[in-house]
This record gives sequence, structure tokens and C-alpha cells, in this order.
Amino acid sequence: MHTRSPRRLHCLTLLPWSLLACSSDDITTLQQAATPAPSPAAAPAPRPAAAPAAPDSPEPSRGPSTSSQEPAGPASPGTPAAPNSEPPSMPAAPGAPGPVYAFQYMVYTDDDVTSYVVLTDSLDITSLPEERAHEFPGYAFIAASNGQLLVSDGDSPSIIRYEITPELEWRELDRLSFANYGVTAGGAGFERHWFKDAHTAYLTLQVTQRVLWDPTDFVIRGVLDDTALPATRDGLLLDATFNRQPRALQGPVLKPFYYRDESWFRFGPVTPIAVYDPDTHRELRIIDVPCPALEVATQDESGNTYFSGWTYGPALSLFGAGPAPCVRRIKPDSTLDESWAPDLSTWTGGRPVHTFRYMRDGLALATVLHVDQASIDFSAGYSEAAAASLEQLWRLWAFDLRSESAHEVGGLEATGQSFNWARFDQRTFVVVPNTEWSRTKVYEVDVNGNASQRFESTGWVSEWIRVR
Repeated sequence: MHTRSPRRLHCLTLLPWSLLACSSDDITTLQQAATPAPSPAAAPAPRPAAAPAAPDSPEPSRGPSTSSQEPAGPASPGTPAAPNSEPPSMPAAPGAPGPVYAFQYMVYTDDDVTSYVVLTDSLDITSLPEERAHEFPGYAFIAASNGQLLVSDGDSPSIIRYEITPELEWRELDRLSFANYGVTAGGAGFERHWFKDAHTAYLTLQVTQRVLWDPTDFVIRGVLDDTALPATRDGLLLDATFNRQPRALQGPVLKPFYYRDESWFRFGPVTPIAVYDPDTHRELRIIDVPCPALEVATQDESGNTYFSGWTYGPALSLFGAGPAPCVRRIKPDSTLDESWAPDLSTWTGGRPVHTFRYMRDGLALATVLHVDQASIDFSAGYSEAAAASLEQLWRLWAFDLRSESAHEVGGLEATGQSFNWARFDQRTFVVVPNTEWSRTKVYEVDVNGNASQRFESTGWVSEWIRVR
């Protein structure tokens, strides 16, 4: 089969491929998220930068392309494990069968994309049993709830719920359609959902509206449309971000937006983040965070939520064509932490830092651009050719927030500007696709920041989650 790159790469100076980091410590489930305990989605669809395209066709969460147009498509570390690395799921009932993991990958042809989901009962596999893969059309994403597997349909605005038997057999239980609420095509993909707890999730609708639904009772509660966000700001259009791996975090849902131009080249220097009331689900307030296009949210043991970028081209600032990427955090009281605004590039020898995810005990992973290896005269201004030459220079680094230091993760190839993750019992995996997205290597990363290859997969890996 002839494979190809996804139809939409992602905005500017981003790689046409990226790394999926499956980190395994923060396994928190939707049910746990409903309590004060730490709690942890499917891979969100990125919006590449090729030709402008409507945001309602989901794309996998890979790094954006180098083109300049829209993609079609610690406070106190060292306490309990971080609450947000495992996709939304709820623990199985006492006496339930053993563990089940779902591994998802996508295969591209010249004309289409097909999603596959493989089930295993262990993380310790040396080869992926692709002969047992379940096939879904288009961009189908996965999540879990109450020990059951949820799949968002790539062709229709619906979610399918499956029971998985002890023998790893699939039994379809029911389907939940969002069509009557104005959601179209594959617009119910999990990259568009924000999970609060076992009974509360919001699906993005027409930028600022949201469909309220219950992942456990599997019913839709209604639509909320209140917002204080203006449709334009400084000549830029308001748009909803994708959720770059939904996780049920502690506290109210924090949903970021950004302002962009029509070509997806220029983004505003401020990211507005909406805070939703956990009881009424109304918009409580807007936090204006002084960083461009923040999308990726992770949380530490104290309930601080870290936001970093995905869609925005982080190399633009090198050409003087946009603000520098940065990472900020929101405090447990849902206000901006003005005291925490480090320039993480000072920890990496001046190299830009983009997608950042907090792990645990004051440790985090982030993508870093080795700009010192580039032969570019940035003073000559931005060009797509120059930006494209940076694609192979992104690496994954480990960050220690306590010592304010960082080092490159050893044993990995170029990773792309962005990455996804999930966590399983203190184990961390990273998934690195080749440049054609036809094969993906899966590595395990140890506590010292070294990676060892475990197995390979066909296609581009979008997610690896625990079902129960």
C-alpha cells in the first residue's frame, strides 16, 4: 500500500510528523477525577499548515508542517503521581477481568486514511498483533469510560461504545449521535472534547458553544452558548483549539482558544483560556495568558495546570515573524500564576522549547529545536524552504523543574515539534514515526532519560490507552 502524509500538516515551521510520547505514571481515570484524587483521551487532531481547510475534518495529533497556510483539517513536586496522563477512563468494577490496553494507529493512502485499534492485555509486547486490529474509516479516535472502550466515528458525528471481553473480543453496546445538535461529519472526534469527570464532558461546537454530555450514562444533556470572547481581536479570528490528548484534570475545565489569521500563519500573542463552572457549566471567566496559541494542558500534583503550544509555528520568532513560544501555568484557583514564567530556552542552551508536558515529581518532557545545528540566516526573513530545513532538528528533552535544568533524551531520533503521551504504572513510552508516516517505532524511556526501542507499528500511532 502506498502511504502518504496526512492531508493537513499543521501550521508553519512545524514538522510534518511528530512524536507520540506514551508516558505511564499519571494514570487517573474519569471516576477518580470526580474526587480530590489525581485523575487523568484520544489523540487530538492537529491543524497543519498547507492549504486552508475547514476545522471540522479531524486530523491526527502530529506536528504541523512548515507551510504558512492553515491545515486542512512545581509548586510542590514530590507528592503523589501526577493526575493527567491516561485518557479518560473509569476503573472497572471489583472482580472484573484483567487489564486491557488499546493501541491506535492510522494508515494513509493517496486518497484516504483508515484508523486501526489493537487490543492487548500487557504493555510488554515485542511485536504488535496487527492481525487482530479493528478497522475504522477516517480519523477515528479512542477513549475509555467505566472499563469500556469508546471510539469516535471518523465518518459521522457519533461515538460508539464497546464492551471488551476477557478474551479481548469486541461487543458493540450502543452509539451516541451528536447530529441533532449541529455536529457534522467526524466532528465528534475526541480531539474536540474536554473531560471534567466521569459524568461530564464538553464537545466543541461552532468555536465557543459546547455540547454537554455524560460519558458514563452515555447521554447528551444539552448545548451551552454563553461566552465573553469577542469573535475578532486585533484583526484576527477567534478559533477553538483542539484538545491535544484530552485528560480529566482536577478542578474546573480550562479550555484554551486562540486568535489567528485566515491563512493560519499569524497567531495572537495572547491565549484566552475559558474557565467553566463545574456545576452549572457556564463560563466563569476568561484568563488572558501572554503566550501564543497554547493548547496542551497537563497538571502537577498540587493542581497547577501547565499550558504549552502545538499548532503555532515555534520557529517563527527566529525569523522575527511572530512571538516566541512559551509555557505558563494556571494555579489551582484557576488564576494565572504570575510568579512562574521561566524562559525554558535558558535551560536548553538557547534552544526554543515548544510542546511541554508535566510528568511527576517536578519532571517534564518537552520538544526542543536544535537551532544551533541549522545553517540559516534568520535575519533574511521567513521562508518556507528555510523553515522546512529545521524539520529534522527537533528532539525530546527531559526537564527538572526543581533544579531548573534540562537534558536531551538519549537514544531517540528526531521527534517533531509536538508529541502526545499516556502513562502506565510508572513506565514511559515514546512513539516516533518515519518521515512518510508509514511505520512507527515505539521506545520506552527510563527515569534517567534514555530510550530503548520495544517494537514497531504500521502507520502513524495516534494513541495508546488503558481501557481497564
